[in-house]
Amino acid sequence: MSECDDLDDGEWAVIRALLPRCGPGGPDYRAIVNGILWQQRGGRRWHDLPARYGPWHRCAERLRLWQTDGTWHSVLTCLAASRRLPRHTDQTRDRPQAPRAREAIDDWTSPWLP
Repeated sequence: MSECDDLDDGEWAVIRALLPRCGPGGPDYRAIVNGILWQQRGGRRWHDLPARYGPWHRCAERLRLWQTDGTWHSVLTCLAASRRLPRHTDQTRDRPQAPRAREAIDDWTSPWLP
């Protein structure tokens, strides 16, 4: 994932109030949240976390703490309410595409049809 998938300023303003307070010089919670989201989007390994999110163990530990006290559930709920779902027009479960006719399948890479 790229930096464009990180939280924008509006999303950050919404969830910042949900996170516990930290004093000056404390961790950068925005980078930590973006790191957690990066890891959870694709089920990637923590060790592969890009350096822009900080040390992987800091993100993993914050996720563990926030899951324990319910903070992470609140963050995800707010993000789900504020983000629009991507729309895929090629095929949806409600409107499946019509099957192609046998005559239209004429390339060598298509599976054999009885």
